[in-house]
Amino acid sequence: MRRAVVLLILSLWWSLVPSFVVGGDETARVVGITPERVGNLVVCNLKTMGLPAEKQLQSMRSGLVSSVELKLSLLDENNHSLGGNTMTLRLAFDLWEEVFSVRDDGQERRFHSLTDLEKYLADLGNLPVTTASSLDKNQRYRIQVELVVSPIARDEQKRVEEVIAGDQRPHREGQDQQEASVSLGRLIRFFYKDGNDDRGGSVQLSGWFTSRELDHESN
Repeated sequence: MRRAVVLLILSLWWSLVPSFVVGGDETARVVGITPERVGNLVVCNLKTMGLPAEKQLQSMRSGLVSSVELKLSLLDENNHSLGGNTMTLRLAFDLWEEVFSVRDDGQERRFHSLTDLEKYLADLGNLPVTTASSLDKNQRYRIQVELVVSPIARDEQKRVEEVIAGDQRPHREGQDQQEASVSLGRLIRFFYKDGNDDRGGSVQLSGWFTSRELDHESN
C-alpha cells in the first residue's frame, strides 16, 4: 500500500514537472539603471521588463514562492568592484485571498492584481548599492546589475523536496518506501539542479557618472 502511494505521488509530480523546471527566461531583464545619491549612500533606480516571468507565475499560482535576486555592484573605470549589495525579492500568491505579495528584508507589499504587481516590479527605486564615501571626485563610475530569476526560491525548493520525498530513514516494514523517496529526491534535484548556474540571469550596466554629478543631482 505504501509503495502504491509513493508511486502515485511520483506520477503526479512527473505530470507537474514542466511547470516547475528552473531555467532562464530571456524576457525578464533590466532595461534602465539610474544612479543617485541619498545621504551617504549610492543608490539606483531600476526599470525592468518581463517580471514576473511566466515560470514564476506558474509556480506562484501553484502556491510556491519564487524569487528575484538583484546583485548590485559599483565599478570603477578598470571594472574593479568598489562595493555592492545583494537584494532578494520573494514573490508569492495567496491562494485563499487571491493576493500577490513581494517580501524584501522583512517588509511585505501586497497587490490585488497582477497588473499592480507588474507595475511595481517594472520600477524599483532607491536600491542601496554602497556608501558614497568610496567615491573619488576625479574618477568615473558605473553600476552593474545582475538580475537572477528563480521560478522557485532556493529555500522553497528544499521545502518542497522535504515534503514530497518524506522521511528517508529505513522502515522496519521494508525498503521500498525509502528507495522510492530517495529516487524522488534525486528527480527533484535533477530538475531543480539546486545551484546558481542554472537560474536565469541577465547583466546590465549603467552609463558612466561622477561623484560631482551625483552631488549635483541630489541638491
